[in-house]
Amino acid sequence: MAKSALMPGWGESAQGKYLRARVFRISELFLWTSCVGAYAFSRYERSSYEAFAAEHAGINSEGKNHQYWVDIGNYQNITLFNEEHLRFREPEDIYRAGTGFDWAWDTDSNRKKFEDMRIHSDGLALTGKFLIGAVVLNHIVSAIDALYLTRLERIQSIALNPVLHHNGDAGLNMNITFVVL
Repeated sequence: MAKSALMPGWGESAQGKYLRARVFRISELFLWTSCVGAYAFSRYERSSYEAFAAEHAGINSEGKNHQYWVDIGNYQNITLFNEEHLRFREPEDIYRAGTGFDWAWDTDSNRKKFEDMRIHSDGLALTGKFLIGAVVLNHIVSAIDALYLTRLERIQSIALNPVLHHNGDAGLNMNITFVVL
């Protein structure tokens, strides 16, 4: 079980179940490849949308956090952003003009295109996170499968006995005897 928890398919191989082991290994390879690909494409998309924003909104991408990129995709310029946040009494969220956070989109269609690019990049990064979860799940399922195979080999006998109770109810008793090592 510990072997499969470390490397899916290892425990199955150790028990001679090579086809099962291959399924877990191929799944692991596919999941890791997809995860690395999702993060790589997300980074590529991020650099693309940052360059696009620099060209069409006049921004400098250095030192900007993710929230800044979300904000510039939702507002045509810094003035509209600040005015709305002041109306909502959120002065802590405004950007000070002239501090390197200014932007002004040349067209609304370019702002929308930027927002689509950013959302696509964020979606790819989220996919990468889900794929990491799938890798962990693959390890857990492989470990459980290896444990199942180990227990399956240790079964000495299985007996199903019909049972009739005094009140007329019927049922089955199942007895499984394991070999103790």
